[in-house]
Amino acid sequence: MKKIALFTALLTLAIAVNAQTLNVQSAMSDLKRGYLNKAKTAIDKACVHEDTKDDAKTWYYAGLIYSQIGGETKKAKSKFKDLDPDWCAKAYNAALRCKELDTKGEYTNGNNGVFKFIGNEFFNKSCDLFNSGDYANALKEAEEAIKISNNSGESDLANNAYYIAGYSCQMLKDNDGVKKYYGELVRKPKLKNFEDKLPRVYNTMIGLYKEAHDTAKVIRTAERYTKVMTGDPNASLLLASAYIWAGNQTKGVELAEKAVSELSDTAKSYPILLCAAASIYEEAHEYAKAEANYKKSSELQPNQFEANYGMGIMIYNRAAEKIQAINQMANNGSISEEDEITINKLTEESNHFFEQAIPYLVKAIQYIDGLSPEEQTYNRQNLYNGLSSLRTCYVRLDLLKEAQPINARIAELEKSAKN
Repeated sequence: MKKIALFTALLTLAIAVNAQTLNVQSAMSDLKRGYLNKAKTAIDKACVHEDTKDDAKTWYYAGLIYSQIGGETKKAKSKFKDLDPDWCAKAYNAALRCKELDTKGEYTNGNNGVFKFIGNEFFNKSCDLFNSGDYANALKEAEEAIKISNNSGESDLANNAYYIAGYSCQMLKDNDGVKKYYGELVRKPKLKNFEDKLPRVYNTMIGLYKEAHDTAKVIRTAERYTKVMTGDPNASLLLASAYIWAGNQTKGVELAEKAVSELSDTAKSYPILLCAAASIYEEAHEYAKAEANYKKSSELQPNQFEANYGMGIMIYNRAAEKIQAINQMANNGSISEEDEITINKLTEESNHFFEQAIPYLVKAIQYIDGLSPEEQTYNRQNLYNGLSSLRTCYVRLDLLKEAQPINARIAELEKSAKN
């Protein structure tokens, strides 16, 4: 009797184990046939049963099934659209569990595909949130994308997620966050399919080091950029700017002139390069050279942002220098008759510069207004800077009526940034 009872017990156990194995097999079969509801039910049972919950295969298929459910949520007419609102977290946890259990690497390639799918989901969410002006939540989603891409080895996804995270921190005025995420990109020796984003990364990082008066890091970062972007004149111009900031104007102007001379004037990027060189000349107080470059750029490519914005800001800055000189004289104490003559002259000169800056700033703002919504988002900081400068011009010239709509636009941008 004991032997029969034992045999019966073993037979029952074998049937149970097979039943759970069949749950994985059924899930696989239902997934292939598109029966996601049945596949989900079967794999959920397998994920909690003692005999299959520690099998990498179980979790691999769980990741696939929940990723497929996620794909269905994008289809308005899919009957599986609302099958599981928490699909993303479940797919991610399943992929992590599979990676943990898959000691032989049998499911690595397929499981990485699950990670990639989920990572893209978080990255796309971060982009949508960023474009809507919700930078705090864009940062959170980008951080998740970074974490997930590190599990799958998807370097392209990781790089783009680092970029959105750094950009979000920049919009949130979180300099430590900018250094953290953009710093990851600067430290990488080579980034494929990322050349269009590197200028912002390096310019931003160098700007932060300038604010910290860290001359060594300014020069070192600019030099690194020339190595990462070998042969790119813009990289050479960034290095030129770094040298001028560090006090070596001769070296900076020399590098700027060399960068311009090495690029054909028929090249598509030549007008923009002229603007970049002009900004270098401005830093070196070579205003005649800067103006000549901006004007030549506008002649070659009339409808552009860089020349108008660059020229407008340069003239605006010259006006600001006059105002600064006036304030300094006022702060020194008593003002003599001679000082009053100087102040009146400086006021006339500043007003003249403010008047000159207005049409250039207006054209630059109009250019941004004509861009697509996505491009406007990426130019939001330029728009804010342009509007703020234009408002100052109007206020300084007592053109308060003209300043009113500018004030409204600035308030709107500031409100969206806070939200």
